[in-house]
Amino acid sequence: MASIINSISFKNFFNYYGEYEDTRYDFLEGVNIVVADNGAGKSKFFNAFLWLFYDQVLDSDDKKKKNVKDFAVKIISDKAKNETSIGDQVQTGIKIEYSTGRYKYQITKSFTATRISEKITDFDSWQITIDDMEVDKTDHVLPKYKPVYDAEEKQKIISQLILPTLRQYSFFQGEEVDKMIDFSKKSSIEDAVRTLTNISKYEDIADIVQDIAEKAEKDLNKQTKSTSDHNDRLETALATKKELLEKLTQETEKLTEFNTLYEAAEQEKNDLEQNFANAEKRKELDDKISNKNRILKQVKDDYDSFLDGINNRFFDGNFSWISLGFEDSINDFKEKIQVFRQKRYEKKALLNAAENPNDYFTILPSDSPDAVTLQQMIDGEHCYVCNRPAKEGTDEYNYLLKLKNRPHENTNQKEFVKNNLEDFFGNLQLNAAPFLNKFDAIPTSVLRTREKELELKQRLDKLSSELKALKSQRKDILIAGTESEGTDNASTIINQYKGSIRRMEQASSRIERLQDSIKDIKTKIANTEKEITNLRPKDIPEGYTVNYEISKDLVDATLKAKERVFDKMVSLLENHANEHFQSLIKYNDIKGGVLRFEKSPSGGISLDYIDDAGNEVSGASEGFQRMKKFAVVMSIISANTSQYNYPLLADAPLSAFGKAFNKGFFEAIPEVFPQSIILVKDLYDKDSEDKLTDLGQDLMKNDFIKTFYLNEVDEELSQIERTTKIERRK
Repeated sequence: MASIINSISFKNFFNYYGEYEDTRYDFLEGVNIVVADNGAGKSKFFNAFLWLFYDQVLDSDDKKKKNVKDFAVKIISDKAKNETSIGDQVQTGIKIEYSTGRYKYQITKSFTATRISEKITDFDSWQITIDDMEVDKTDHVLPKYKPVYDAEEKQKIISQLILPTLRQYSFFQGEEVDKMIDFSKKSSIEDAVRTLTNISKYEDIADIVQDIAEKAEKDLNKQTKSTSDHNDRLETALATKKELLEKLTQETEKLTEFNTLYEAAEQEKNDLEQNFANAEKRKELDDKISNKNRILKQVKDDYDSFLDGINNRFFDGNFSWISLGFEDSINDFKEKIQVFRQKRYEKKALLNAAENPNDYFTILPSDSPDAVTLQQMIDGEHCYVCNRPAKEGTDEYNYLLKLKNRPHENTNQKEFVKNNLEDFFGNLQLNAAPFLNKFDAIPTSVLRTREKELELKQRLDKLSSELKALKSQRKDILIAGTESEGTDNASTIINQYKGSIRRMEQASSRIERLQDSIKDIKTKIANTEKEITNLRPKDIPEGYTVNYEISKDLVDATLKAKERVFDKMVSLLENHANEHFQSLIKYNDIKGGVLRFEKSPSGGISLDYIDDAGNEVSGASEGFQRMKKFAVVMSIISANTSQYNYPLLADAPLSAFGKAFNKGFFEAIPEVFPQSIILVKDLYDKDSEDKLTDLGQDLMKNDFIKTFYLNEVDEELSQIERTTKIERRK
């Protein structure tokens, strides 16, 4: 019967703060999903099973596994540590309950920490004591747990949850899928086949019969020498066979060496091929990024220049923003300047009159002529008053001129006020003139300027967002394991890629020649053996000859049987892999192809995706490659058993998949695993009202999804106050 995890609970385990009953997940047979954003407990959940199986946890800082005792202080919830006083203790643990067909087990692993100093994150501030592991057992008839005390039985109970030999297929994080099977190495696929079949027995038999054959041949040769007279031809044939066997050994060693070289070159080529399969896309993105950077810089310069020019619009007569709000000041200024000028003229007139009263108040006889008559008298050189001539140049004429020009003769102006503001107000009018006609247009000008600023800002933000998206896409297809994005680095890898292909071709050529040479040597050995058989004395006891011939036939038979079992299993794996792969990709646009297992010259297996026309489909995205390997993992599990008896525990297996891949994944896994517990962030949407993506909402409605949990942490709280909130949605 299958092992089914019923529940897991935590006590002060990383962000899982509180008692076991406060942080508990209950699971059912079938598909169970735990959705959480980064930092909300996925990896911590996975760490619980690492602790259970291996007494280790994964350090999220350096991605390395650490022994629990050495890492215990970091495992304890920061909130629990902060609440523990010096001298007091805090317990941290995990409790897992699972059942088989007949029995139910409960496993508790914990440790106790005593605080001895102030700094809660300092390892020296805590004394750690690993508690005894508790294992309880019951059956479904009498559900009352009884403790298990035997250490071996405890370990056996843990092991049967997921057998150690099958954990690589049932317990993994997303990127570990890539490491499960290395198809470029024959040993990798052989290990999978060996796990699922009895091929190791054939290997043992082959070793035994080979040893028997060697002993039978030695016995036969010894008997031949003891019963035959001197026979040069026989001696020569035996010596020839010995030389051929030595040469066969040498050529076989060389073949092994070149197989190793081929595997290494193929491995390097596969790694680089995966990294650079999207080279054209990388180049396209590089060009787009370069162009987008150029446009972004231009728009940013325009935006900065635009912002710098806004202040000038206050004082520029074309915009006149500074006069906004001064509309009523014009009339006020007109009234005041009019009053100012009137008073100024009055004061000036009074001052001039006071200084030269005769010029302004000359007493003339009655009926004195006015200015016009005076001018006529001057022009006619005759005085109308006295009716006498007044020729030009005479005293009479000059008197008439003086009389006419009397108000204007005083040209010496004197200041009549302390501050003469005439020039000030005049300049003010002149300078304000460009602003007077702009009052009605200013609000519209400000609005248009704001709209222009928003337009530039929106364009700048859009370009920045597009550039960020392009860089994010670019980052997804960078060279794995490197930080550099430079051309030199890419060129180096490309050269390495070409070099690996060249080494593969060279090794393949040598392998082909060595295989032909080995085949030729074996043919010569077979012919030499026939000659030796014919030259052997007829009086040798028949048993020696029969034993040798039977053992030699057995060697050939076991080797062929081993190869036949291996080839049959690979073929079976291919069939199952295609069935699972079609299930995984049924919502994708990849149609009409099949997975093909091909033997490499080194004896390894290459995994290709072939279309209907027999052409290889590159499909080199990380998600596509991982999906192919996961299909093979599923085939390994289903190829040799009608029912797999262990759950799938996977952390972030969907990180490289798209939406369609994800949907196919959740529908396909029940075909193989009786229970699966999948920890994902890809279904989490922080901005959604229910915190789930559309796919997450759809999956929750499906009957094959048995439980659905959502983890959240309050990011606004400090680390020492932060806890994980577990919400069961289904």
